[in-house]
Order: sequence, then structure tokens, then C-alpha cells
Amino acid sequence: MKHTIARMLTTGAAAGSILFAGAASAIDWNITGFVRQEIAVSISPEENYNNQSTSPYATKITPHVTHPNFNAANAATPTSLYVNENGVVGGIFAAPGGAATPAITGRRPDGAPLGLLAGANTSSPVDCRFSLENALNAGSAGLIPTFGGNPQGLGIGGQVMFPGQLCPNGAGSFFVPGVDPTAGQGFSQQGADLIKDDNNFNTFNTRLELDIQARINQNFSAYMKIRGFFDAVRNFTDAHIDDHFANPMWGNRRGTITEWNSPDAIIDIPALYVDYNDGPLWIRAGNQVIAWGEAYFFRVMDVANGLDLRRHSVLTPGAEEYQDQRVASPAIRVSYTFDNGYEIDAFAQLFSPTLLPGRNTPYNIIPHSVWVDDEIGMDDAKGAINFGARLTMPFTDSFTGMVAYVNRRNPDGVFSGVDAKPFWRGRANPFCLGRNNDTNNTLIDLGLSGAVGGAIPAMPTLDTRKRTMANGCGTSFMPDPYTAGSVEYWDNLERGRISNYEYLVGQIDGFEASQWATREIFGFGQETNFVDTMRTLEGFRSSFGGVAQWIGRQFKRENIFMAGGNYIITTDDPNSIFDQMIIRGEVSVTPNKRLTSNLSFDFRETDDVVSALILEKYHRISDAFPATYMVAQWMHRTATDLFGRDLMNNGGPSIGKFIDKNTGAFLPAAFDPEAMRPEGNSNANYVVFAFQQPFPNLIWRFDMSILIDTAGGYLVQPGVRYKPAANWQWDLYATIIESPGGQNDTITETLDFADEVFARLTYYF
Repeated sequence: MKHTIARMLTTGAAAGSILFAGAASAIDWNITGFVRQEIAVSISPEENYNNQSTSPYATKITPHVTHPNFNAANAATPTSLYVNENGVVGGIFAAPGGAATPAITGRRPDGAPLGLLAGANTSSPVDCRFSLENALNAGSAGLIPTFGGNPQGLGIGGQVMFPGQLCPNGAGSFFVPGVDPTAGQGFSQQGADLIKDDNNFNTFNTRLELDIQARINQNFSAYMKIRGFFDAVRNFTDAHIDDHFANPMWGNRRGTITEWNSPDAIIDIPALYVDYNDGPLWIRAGNQVIAWGEAYFFRVMDVANGLDLRRHSVLTPGAEEYQDQRVASPAIRVSYTFDNGYEIDAFAQLFSPTLLPGRNTPYNIIPHSVWVDDEIGMDDAKGAINFGARLTMPFTDSFTGMVAYVNRRNPDGVFSGVDAKPFWRGRANPFCLGRNNDTNNTLIDLGLSGAVGGAIPAMPTLDTRKRTMANGCGTSFMPDPYTAGSVEYWDNLERGRISNYEYLVGQIDGFEASQWATREIFGFGQETNFVDTMRTLEGFRSSFGGVAQWIGRQFKRENIFMAGGNYIITTDDPNSIFDQMIIRGEVSVTPNKRLTSNLSFDFRETDDVVSALILEKYHRISDAFPATYMVAQWMHRTATDLFGRDLMNNGGPSIGKFIDKNTGAFLPAAFDPEAMRPEGNSNANYVVFAFQQPFPNLIWRFDMSILIDTAGGYLVQPGVRYKPAANWQWDLYATIIESPGGQNDTITETLDFADEVFARLTYYF
């Protein structure tokens, strides 16, 4: 049924155009549009840390803190050991029969069994970009020969198993030729300049828009907007730029239902609809956006449509209020105004998700060590219908109230780990279940597959009906030479509001291939503190090299209840700052909202309340100037930040909390499970002040927008508009983003690399 409705909505506008084609000669046509060149130049001292070319770690060689070359005491620290359901100590590094070796007997203070030494499997003292590729190029035969197995260290198909790491100065895994960490080979503070490059232009785009209006008769009209956009930023840098627009939500690269795109260009139809007016009744059918609410920067009641962040993210002028970002989708919208002035406005719309900036593009907000696979979640949501209604009630000439309800699939989605690809970049994924699994091939070479009475169980069976094996793999991990090392990985998670306290355990225990290899075979116990976490991370990374994470989104249905009101103040003094001031209030309540829970499939549920108070006023400051438009706002949120992230994961700790900066030794916090928890925030508050001041003759206008995150960050956006003629307009804006008090708890930290000056030249026709 839902797919039938979706097809009806999709074809509504096209059917309307056919119905009226015969009367084309009587239609009143109006075609307008513009051509625009926009250039945004970065003025930030920081590059986008999410991209592989501009990450601060791109050229660094970083230590593995559990390796004895870094700190011998760290490496000798015992960590938890896995005990399987039969009560047998697992792992090929435990003694035959499951008895723990004397070095790892006993119990920790929390009662868990002691396990592997922290540095037992950390074979390389350092990590760097391309470390796995360097090891293979140096002729690494892998870890297997050190066990006395396959003399070539090759798995099925000739793939080197556990090839290890090698950094440019020669430091690396001990089974790479010419590397002997015990001989004093350390790590270099200087890395090779492999992929580092600046990206001076955030955007360099050319845009063409056509607006086609058709007045058919007294009751019917139609409208279509065609938009063409080309971004040439990759032509001005040697930095690695990926695909700007590919996002196969609707198949064949299409992020929206009415677009065509290439890596640098997109042509879409963000509006294609027919309007019907008959007195109090108004109906709109076709591709459209539905914008409710009056907040500036904020979205309280503006919940019908997701955002397309692939062009200029959220950094267009604040006064434009997401006009270019809302994702259009086929819909039917009906409005009826009663005799008393009350208006009911209702819609039913095909679900379409928020679209994120492309990986390794200037405004990318997902670390390059993460691959986003939205297809599984979109397959479930495709064809779903969002619907809602709003009642506007003018109680008096001064006071208008409104209530609204929306039932929708959340377009932003909630993130979880998803099954990785079995093959990627020309190489088999050795973590996947099946013939290419390195762990299983290791057991075969050692003659240990399924041996020792259940202490070393056989590899699980691949079942693609399970959501953790949907791509035919069984793990959310995959080796990738470009991805983050252990230190960068930690920073990426904290910046992304993902708790290291729960993330790694969930991604290992939630996927059968990962759980089997990590727990059953290698014996790593659950990562309950910093030492455990780094032992697992560095043990596997020093054998495999960089590891990428695959994630996906699920678009869960939710109910949103909203209320608001506008009150116009009238005073006896028309020159008073309060005369004709509009006070607006908006509040939305989403019961049992699903939130991302450290990439687990078990999403956190909580009631999310978002409210905003808005003061709006046109005021004449001087008789020599037109009235100044001013707005002041305050937003309060109880569960999510302005980007929809869980406030409970704010304030995640940095590595400096666990490692002594002078000695490199583990601090007491490294053994404390509670020390890994994010501090969290019980609420978030944001303040906005903005004004627009036209100059005499309306040729010049000065804009200023300020957004403050009370947790310790701000965005300032001054701008000037010059319009010397009706068909020419210049815009010059700057966006300055800072987080002086932020500690993984402000929204400005997410975009503080995006300081820029951007200019627009527009010709209207």
C-alpha cells in the first residue's frame, strides 16, 4: 500500500502537466531565474580533520602505548582474558587445555580474570598512514611463520595473513623484514609527506536556477524549479577530494528522487507542483518542501523535511533559513481557513532522508576512517509516508496560537555499525567469515581449527539473513591503508560523540566474525577500561594496519507534538523599542526518540523536548536609514544538541587523561572503567542575535548573525549585500567559528575547521 501511495505522489505533478497541456495557449507563463558564482575561501588555521589529506595525523607516526618500546610497564600490565561459555580460557595464546599461564593467573580488583599482558600482541611500536602497504612492499610474510606454520605466511588465494605494519623510518612489526623492535628501534616524530595537502577553497561553484510559473486559470497554477550546480574545488588542490554528490538513496547515485549527479555536478528539480485555490481551500500536489516554524537558525517546528548538506553544509547566510538545504519530496498538502480565521494545514509526503556531505570533501563531518552504507536502512524506509497537521488559531488581533503533530521517519537517522564489504579496493576483507578469513587460515596452518575440546571453536557459519551478515561478511571492520591509527581513532570517536566506553565492545560482541576472532581465538576480554581498549586496538592494528569502520543509518518512525504562539506588543509610543515587537514561542516534544547509542543496534530511547523563544522587531534607529530588522532567540534542548546528537555523550575524555605526558606511563584513570565514560550534559542552550540594516536607496545592506553555544562556542557571520541594479547582486560574508571552552561538548567544535570568507555574484533574469 505504501508503495502505491508513493507512486501516486511521485507522478502527481507530471499528471497535472498532462491534464493542462491542451490549454497551454491560455496559460500565463512567467520564467525567471539566476546564474550565480560562489567562492568560499578557508581562513581557518585548522584543516578538516575528518579528511585523509587534511587530517592532522596524515603525516604523523604515533606510538602504540602498549608496546614495550614506548613504556615497558605499560606492556607488562595484565588485562582481562576471555572465558568462554564452557568456562574455558579461550585464545591460541593460552596454554593447551585452557589453563592460564602463570604470568596471567589471578584476579583483578573487579573480580575479572587477569589475561593477556597489554603488549603481548602489539607487534609494532608505532603506527602511521600506509603502514600495512609499507609492510607488504617490504616483503612481509606475515605473523604465521613465527608460529612455525605456512612458510610463506599466505592464506587461501595467496593473501598475506597478518602482514603487520612498517613506518618510513623502519620501525614496525617484528615479522617485517629488517625490523627488530627489541634492538631499540623506536618511532620517529616526523612522518613522510605521503598524502598531506592544503585545501584552500571550501567551495568554488557555479549555479543556474530556473523558476517556471504557470497561471492556468483562476483556480489552478503550477510551479517548477530546475537547479544546476557544479563545484570545481578539486581543480584547485592536490588534496584528495572524493565524490561530492553520490548517495544511492534512490538508486543510480541519486540522493533525492528528482536528481541526476556526477562527482562534481548535480541537476535536480527541488520543486514541481500544481496549486489549486478556491476561497478558503488550497491544495498543493507534487514535489515540494514544507517549512513550518519561525525560528532563525533553529528548527523546532520545521520537522517535515530533512536537509541536503552536500553543497554548502549549513553555512549559507543565516537569514536564508535553510531555503537551499531542505530536501524536497513528493507530497500532497491541503490548507483550509475557517470563517473565524482558524486554519488547518495538513500534509502527506514521501519520506526522503537528510543527505550528508561527501566523504573527503571540504565540509565532510564523518571521519575518513568510517564508511557510511545507507542502503540497508533506506531499503527499509523507502516508500514510507510522513504525515502531519497544524492548526493555527488567531485568538485576537495580537495573539495567535498553533498546535501541530507530525508522524515521520526521522530523516537524520540513527547510526549503528553495519556489515562490511567482503571485497574492497581490490583486496579481500580478511575479517569476513569464509575462505579469506585470516584468523581461520591461521588456525588451519597451526593445526588448531576446532581443537582443544571447545577452547578453540570453529569459525561461525555465514548467514546473510542476519543483519550483521547482510553484506556477506559478519563484521563491521575492514583493513584500509588510509584510515586512522589507534590515537586518531580515539579522537574521532570523542569528536563524533561516540563513547569509547561502549563502542568497541559493541562492535566486537555484536558481530559474529569479530566476536569469534577477538574473544574466542585471541582471547581478548571485554574492553572495560582504557588499558583493555588500547590492548585490543593496538594488538590488531599492529598486525593488520589501519582498520576502517562501516556504519549505516536506520530511519526510525517517531511522533512529534508541537505548540507555539505569536504575540504582537503594541505601545502608545510608536518609537518605542517594544512597539510592534513580536514574541514567538515554539516547543516540540518527541516521546521515546531513538538516539545513536555508540553504534550499537540497541538505540537509546528518551523523551526529547526542544523549545525556543524568539523576539523579532523592525525598528528605525535613525531617520536617515530604513528600519533595522532585529531578532533575538534562545533555544533549550533536553536530550539532543542542535545537530541531533545525544547530549549524554558530550564531554568524552581525551587520551591525555590516561597517559602521563612526560613518561608515557598509564595513569590510575587508565584502570578505572568509570573514567572512560563521557561526562554528558543534561541539557543544551543556544542563543542567537541577528540583524539586517538596509542603507538609503536600498543598494547596500549589512547583515550580522551570531550563534552562541552556552557550553563554550560561537559562530559569527557578518555580511554585506550590494545590489546596484535589479538584476545584479553581490554578497560578501564571513563565517567565523570558535570553541574556546569546548571539550567535546559544543556544536561549534564539529565545524570549527570551516572558518571562511565567501563571495557570491548573482545575475537575475
